[in-house]
Amino acid sequence: MGIAEKLANAKKTNWISEGLSESEVKTIVELAKISAQIERCRLEMDMTQKEFAEYMGVTQGMVSKWEGREYNFTVKALNDICQKLHLELSIALEKPLEKSDYSIVKWDSERAEKKKVKREWISSYSFDKEAIA
Repeated sequence: MGIAEKLANAKKTNWISEGLSESEVKTIVELAKISAQIERCRLEMDMTQKEFAEYMGVTQGMVSKWEGREYNFTVKALNDICQKLHLELSIALEKPLEKSDYSIVKWDSERAEKKKVKREWISSYSFDKEAIA
């Protein structure tokens, strides 16, 4: 059995996140996103970690920690990094949407046809599916 078949037949598991709280998992994911963005910027600037460190005013070891997901950024550190890299930092603290916060609507194509609704923007969309309103 080849590797592709083994992967296709593998049992689904969540062993990587077993024992971690939802908060810990979210933290890991957000740190990975931040680290990846910093590394992407460095690579787009065509710089080594050492050159990037000089540009950022930190040590090469600090850049390595940033990119290696080993650094727990403060808001101030993120703002400093974003300013130097011409990025915008946006942090959203919002309550999750509840089902009561929106309604599911369905497009009634028969009713629309009877009313002969003719708008250019309508013809470019498929309204036979549900949408959040």
